[in-house]
Amino acid sequence: MSAPRRHCFPWASRITTTITTPMTTATTAITAIIDPAVATTAAAALCAVATHRLGVGASPSAHIRSELVCWALLRLLVAGLRRWGSRRGGDRGEVGEGWELVDGGESAGEGGSEGGSRSPSARAASGWSVSVVALALAVVSGFAAEVGVLVLFPVLTPLVLVADRKLRPEIQASESRFAALANSVWGTALVALVAVSAAVRGSSLETLLLIIPLVALLVVYVALIPRTVDGPRLLPYIPDLEEAIPVISTRVWVLFLGMLGIQVYMFGIHSIELGFTPYLLGLVKAGFWYFAIQTARHTSWCTVTAIGTFGLVASRDPWVQISELEALSPVIASILVLAQIILMVPKRLNGRLILWTLFLVSVGPYLANVVAIQRANYSAVHAAEHPVEVLMRVAKAEFDQLLERQSKTYTAAVKEYQRRYGVEPPPGFKEWYEYAVDNQSPIIDEFDMIYESVSPFWRISGKEVVQIMNAAHQTPDIDLWLCSFSGATAETRCEHPTRYSDRHTGDMFNKLLGDIKGLIPDAKFLVNHLDEPRVLISPGADSSNPFSVIDLSEQPTWKAITKFCPSKPQEGHENPLETLGLPFVTNLTTTLDLCNHPEYAHMHGLFQAPPSFKLIEGLVPVLSTGAPSTMSDILLPSPAYIVEPQFHYNPTSDPPWPAKSNHLYWAGSTTGAVASDSPPNNWQTFHRQRFLTLAQNLAPSNHHPHTYLHQTRGATTQKLTTAQSTFLNPRHYAVAPTRIFQCTTPLPCRQQQTHFRRLPWQASDAALGAKLAFDLDGNGISGRFYKLLASRSLVLKQTVLREWHDERLRPWVHYVPVSLGMGEVPEVVEWFLGSGRGGERARELGEAGREWFGRAMREVDPRIIIKTEPMS
Repeated sequence: MSAPRRHCFPWASRITTTITTPMTTATTAITAIIDPAVATTAAAALCAVATHRLGVGASPSAHIRSELVCWALLRLLVAGLRRWGSRRGGDRGEVGEGWELVDGGESAGEGGSEGGSRSPSARAASGWSVSVVALALAVVSGFAAEVGVLVLFPVLTPLVLVADRKLRPEIQASESRFAALANSVWGTALVALVAVSAAVRGSSLETLLLIIPLVALLVVYVALIPRTVDGPRLLPYIPDLEEAIPVISTRVWVLFLGMLGIQVYMFGIHSIELGFTPYLLGLVKAGFWYFAIQTARHTSWCTVTAIGTFGLVASRDPWVQISELEALSPVIASILVLAQIILMVPKRLNGRLILWTLFLVSVGPYLANVVAIQRANYSAVHAAEHPVEVLMRVAKAEFDQLLERQSKTYTAAVKEYQRRYGVEPPPGFKEWYEYAVDNQSPIIDEFDMIYESVSPFWRISGKEVVQIMNAAHQTPDIDLWLCSFSGATAETRCEHPTRYSDRHTGDMFNKLLGDIKGLIPDAKFLVNHLDEPRVLISPGADSSNPFSVIDLSEQPTWKAITKFCPSKPQEGHENPLETLGLPFVTNLTTTLDLCNHPEYAHMHGLFQAPPSFKLIEGLVPVLSTGAPSTMSDILLPSPAYIVEPQFHYNPTSDPPWPAKSNHLYWAGSTTGAVASDSPPNNWQTFHRQRFLTLAQNLAPSNHHPHTYLHQTRGATTQKLTTAQSTFLNPRHYAVAPTRIFQCTTPLPCRQQQTHFRRLPWQASDAALGAKLAFDLDGNGISGRFYKLLASRSLVLKQTVLREWHDERLRPWVHYVPVSLGMGEVPEVVEWFLGSGRGGERARELGEAGREWFGRAMREVDPRIIIKTEPMS
């Protein structure tokens, strides 16, 4: 037997003793107040919360890499603790064999000692058990990486409790009335129901799919439940998770590396983002597992699942919840789960009630959010006149003047036509005037846009126009319909070289012109099949210059469609209105003029990477539903407005104003452009994605602060000034994508699914339930605009496209125009929804739009426009 080893440096032993003695004393003092089991329970709960909060917005690859970090750290930690424990000669009990879960009730277990009843072979986990658990962990992590929050996790607690009772029937539960929340199936199921209700936000199908990781988690936790040697052999069994971590970590690493490899193969190396998140997330995950193991030694694995549930509900961010119920329900659920955890911790452990302080994890952020909202609502109340009120007043006065000066007689209409265009009205003008008057059209003279779009074709004969249309129709891949209208039968038929569905164009003309047989001569016209505009006419173009077609699909279009802009931008109209620096739309014509806004090139999907853009340069008459200011499509109403039922207004789905929710609402797909892995198709700058980023407050706070108006009170006057803030009231925005697509590769869509908070499919009339309804361009015009305008909601409209109705709809009279940069949106929404006077103005503006829609946007009004175009 060798002699005892002497330390090389005797003074080192004295230093060690000097350091460790006070540490041991301090540890003993702390233990007298807080038992280590209570401390590990609190630590596990905090790590669970941190895991969920750090995981929000993390990419799937970051989640997978965090698992690699987690299990590597766990392996190192266990190895280090084992060496430290061997030097101390300590001995730890097997997980789950100590105190049992409920309200002071103690198990018949060994209290933490191994009891000598198990042989090393009994304690060693079998290879197949380790493999099953590792595979289950990989399945769970894979779902968490793709889906995000596993909202069915709370169901684990009653399921694990049932398994625990089956595997350990000798355990006696406490008879305490309140302990039922922790030791009865119905009590734990009730808590699970509350927690799941507070967490679920996705679709039913997505929630059902989460049953798969739920089953995998159940396999893991059942495998960790202690049992007798003669227990069921068909179930995997890990007698001591801490002992099995080295083996599990190896197999988990193999599986996770395989998952990472598959991701790189499917989405490319760019799917592996750089950053510190995976390492920090892996650290807190490792912390959760370590502290969970220590907690289970004194309670059971049911306590660990309850801690996981607490992390799930307590980490719900109140700053992104769209209603008070959605913000408050996770707080209530977290307190209920916390009570369950405390009941699971034995009464004999010192400091058990200190766990109640964990309620601050959820209550603190919620109260901070409530205070911020109250402050914002208070700031939205202004005694001074708001810029929106000024814009509404001025626009209303101008619109009243426009209506007043409309021609009241045929003679007056002829004189006005001569004044505007310098020529005599065309044949058929009198019949058109009588038709418009008979149908009580409030607009008689405002057709400048139609005149401008058809005037280039007056340079050529009707025969040449027909020749150009025939040639264009026969051009391969040009995607134009050649439609023929019969004056005798008032029927329209459309032909296409390869397509069979004309997207309801023929149906629309048949519906609008079906009752005017003999009033319009036979006609032929070209109709654009695509959502995007088509025609660019150079100054001075004539029939001697052949047209050309260039395909710019999924490419930048800005240079092509603005190449005829003057080299020096024209001076815009001076804005006499005081907007206090906010980019309110004060002149729609100027706002839509691309030549005056070169910054639009990187702010709208149509100019960056439209899914289909076949530009026709030359003198070709093409009817389209919308076009920007530099293009020369002849505008007609969209078939969506006329004959597509899903876009029609349903009054039964439109509640009165007081019953509408206090939200700005938008839900839809990410149309507008095609995203790719790299610029210029960078989805972050597409118009719909920019709106989603604003409304969900996802932009970096240091780069995109919001601008609000605040009232300053002087000695004699009250005026408004601007203030910058990163706050955006989440209770005012119900905005989310329901479908993410139009990507060249899967990676950009995958990135957006991680970046945005998504909603399942929404009913087509869902927007009518909100006071403010947002509308913006997709690939082309928005088909839902008329439905929104006809409702009692107020429409906020953003577009870069002109439509046929622009001369009869007035911004700030019938709807709220929104700039492409949207810098004014936070203030507008806060004032409309956060102040009494703003709410009243919103109601008035929405009602004015609804009333005007009933007068000037009837089915007969597009018919008047269509009769105007062939006449012109």
